[in-house]
Amino acid sequence: MPAADQNATPPGFGITLDTDGTEPRVVVTGELDLLTSPQLQEALAGLIADKRAQRVVADLTGVTFFDSSALNVVLRAQRQAGEQDVELAVVPSPAVSRVIELTGVAEHLSVSEDPQA
Repeated sequence: MPAADQNATPPGFGITLDTDGTEPRVVVTGELDLLTSPQLQEALAGLIADKRAQRVVADLTGVTFFDSSALNVVLRAQRQAGEQDVELAVVPSPAVSRVIELTGVAEHLSVSEDPQA
């Protein structure tokens, strides 16, 4: 039996970079978990390190599941953004908001309810 492809993207998961506007945006749909979180980490790290904008938006309004590995990625990106003098705005879905609320990390994140923010 062949080993599972570690780079396989689960059905329903998508990540899109929108760098056309004044604020680069990472738009994620589907489940953010141990398998998919590295893709978010790579996208956010690249936009933050690029330093072309003072603000980067993580649009997570289409995320249906959000686990601790995804939360860790967002918190690390927040720290990286702070070190680079870039604001990271997180726009959560209800699933993401619940994890942020339950873990008490909201004070460490710039959370916005407006997907266009």
